[in-house]
Amino acid sequence: MPAITIGINDKTVAATTLGIAFLSILLAFQARGLGVLQIAIVAIGILSLLLDAVVYKVGFIILPFITRILKVREIRTGGFEIPPSQDVILKNVGGVYYAIQFMYARLYESASVGVQDEQSSYMDLWERAVASVYFPFKFCVLTFLEDILKFREDVETRRAAAQLRLGREREKPRPDAITIDKWEREVAKQNELLARLSAGEKPLGTLMYITTLAIGVSPDAATAIVKGQANELKATFSNALNVEILELKGEDMKRCFDWEIAFPSTLKDLKGSI
Repeated sequence: MPAITIGINDKTVAATTLGIAFLSILLAFQARGLGVLQIAIVAIGILSLLLDAVVYKVGFIILPFITRILKVREIRTGGFEIPPSQDVILKNVGGVYYAIQFMYARLYESASVGVQDEQSSYMDLWERAVASVYFPFKFCVLTFLEDILKFREDVETRRAAAQLRLGREREKPRPDAITIDKWEREVAKQNELLARLSAGEKPLGTLMYITTLAIGVSPDAATAIVKGQANELKATFSNALNVEILELKGEDMKRCFDWEIAFPSTLKDLKGSI
């Protein structure tokens, strides 16, 4: 079965299911009596609304599964192609195939106090990790200033929650020393963040993704090579820097690809697109 060339994403699927639900509701109102046909129309409308909600929430998981089954591929401007798996982006240049894969890097804050004192050692680990990779790759970092009032409220909420759990653990007949230490460190961490905010430091938000590219004589060959590179990057940086690296698929991958050309110019647009 040949692959189908079509544009498909979570927005088009959500709009389609919403349209089906709307038409089903109209037909149900026009139908006379509570017959089998009317019940079926109402059921279709309800199922369409449920599918619309599911696609809106987890479309990035469902759509790659659907496109893989239907063998749907998407052709984008510039000759870039998204295969049915929706996990890489391909391009044919003079008979040679380029494969691009995007990954999301989720940074974890240190649980200890004095995070700034650890920056030099963290940079040493970063340099060692980069030196161990023998192919080019790209880290893309989007940085923005957080809403200071909301950020402070979130920190105070986390501190209050940690203090509550710490108090509950201490009140137990046999408190767990490890759990107490965990929540004490969490309270100290939030106190340090509040102190830094009071000193005038502004909170910065960071969104980071990684791009790697490979070349092959066929789409499968290029895809296999780029996936091997992605696995190497995941293993290297996850272990060295306490970073969780996730492979991006579907709309998340397409969004990062679009950001290579232009990214949201306002904080509202950026957070609305995530």
